[in-house]
Amino acid sequence: MKKIFLLLAFALTASVANAWIRVCDEGVAILALKHLTPAAKSVVEQHLGTSVKDDVHYLYVLESKKKSPYSKEVHFVHLDANLNPHAADENDALVVLERCVDVVKTRDNHSAAEVKAALRTIINLMCDVHNFSYYRIEGVAHSQQPFKFKRTVYEYGKTKDDIANVKWMTLWSSYGNRHRGFSGDLWAEDMALCLGHKKAEYSQGSLCDWVKETGTKSAAFLEFINPSYVMPVLMFNELEDTNYEQMVRASFRLAALLNSTIQ
Repeated sequence: MKKIFLLLAFALTASVANAWIRVCDEGVAILALKHLTPAAKSVVEQHLGTSVKDDVHYLYVLESKKKSPYSKEVHFVHLDANLNPHAADENDALVVLERCVDVVKTRDNHSAAEVKAALRTIINLMCDVHNFSYYRIEGVAHSQQPFKFKRTVYEYGKTKDDIANVKWMTLWSSYGNRHRGFSGDLWAEDMALCLGHKKAEYSQGSLCDWVKETGTKSAAFLEFINPSYVMPVLMFNELEDTNYEQMVRASFRLAALLNSTIQ
């Protein structure tokens, strides 16, 4: 995929523990809001205002203040060996998402504060469930905890012999650091221009379908990406497009989820 902006850096850098770096998550939410129906837009703006930049990391902010009603496992989807969700896990991202969708759908029976919290949680977790590293898969031991693998280093157009350590949890968020000049609005604009034509395709299906799709891809990656794996730099670079597509999927699916929930 040819981006409309130049890449600014090629180094893997450390990232906070979120789906993508903050401006990427902002871009996902900003693009989604541009595709809401009038009814959905009205309810979202009533509870969150016209900007969602302070909402994309709602759960992470609560966690930093030790005020989250969930454990940190809430960011993860837990799948069985057949890649089906564990529906009984109270701290599973899919379970919490479905619960929050129900709150928004029956918002007349809930307080404004409860609806606001549900909307913010949906925005936060829709990013998480589209990140391949946020899947715990039964029978895949290295998916159950953070792990590192290695990749070859690319510098000044030449492949070096030295090896870099890469964290599975920050692999996908690291690509955002290649666009250090981007704001959330620029990410939203870039995604719309590059893959806006995929909106109908990406929006098809249900929340469970999207989780199953992403979990299947995550499992496929984890078959070969493990603590002993050395990723060629060419693959590392190619995976940026895969990650970019996931961000766009998260945007259009967030819009589709809110549009179907708020009638």
